[in-house]
Amino acid sequence: MLYILLFIFGSVIGSFLGCMGYRIPNKIKTTYPPSFCSECHKKLKWYMNIPIFSYIFLKGKCHYCKKPIGFIYFFTELLCAILFVLNYYLYGFTVNFFISTIISCVLVVTIVSDFLYYYISDRVLVISTILLIVVLYIFTGSNNVLKSILNGALMFGIMYAIKMLGNYIFKRESLGDGDIKLMGVVALAIGILPSFIALFLASVIGLLYSLLIRNINKEGIIPFGPFLIIGALLSIYFSEFFDTFIHMIIFK
Repeated sequence: MLYILLFIFGSVIGSFLGCMGYRIPNKIKTTYPPSFCSECHKKLKWYMNIPIFSYIFLKGKCHYCKKPIGFIYFFTELLCAILFVLNYYLYGFTVNFFISTIISCVLVVTIVSDFLYYYISDRVLVISTILLIVVLYIFTGSNNVLKSILNGALMFGIMYAIKMLGNYIFKRESLGDGDIKLMGVVALAIGILPSFIALFLASVIGLLYSLLIRNINKEGIIPFGPFLIIGALLSIYFSEFFDTFIHMIIFK
């Protein structure tokens, strides 16, 4: 029953976050107007707004104008629901559950905003930072919170230096400011070393993605934010493996 409740709750949160991923870049208020079709702008009735199921029942099309509803919204609702369940399955209601769930929520909203608009919301990053600090304070105490904040600041500085170097080498914008801030939040949540692992994983996944879409995306620009968060989640989920691997390398 708890897994079912978490799945339902996660899908509702995912629906809200997906909506925010659309509204924030388009400068639309969070609460007004009520949910509407982005094509015909007609107000959606409650039964057209049920996470996951409405998309299936409506066959992926608006009830009014019959224009396709972006699959990305269905995907983020389902993804958020699955991640909520997975996080509880792995960690129970421990500090890792709350950290991974907050990061999961950032992933969901960023998938929509970054993939569709190449936009990472400062509002989302600020709220997630506050939530992470509160969670870390409750579970680990003030000393560890201060250390986590320093980790975030240090990673922000490192990423900014990487951007400056990349700009100099490639003579173009090499890294978005949103990605730099995002890595600061990631380091605050999981620490410096896991953040570098997350950055490596994100680079590999991002490279594979760019190869897959190279015939579609001629500009060669990809939204890096979602891959950074995927890397962060993977570094959390497989932390024991990475710790063992690094230990083997250092003490070989």
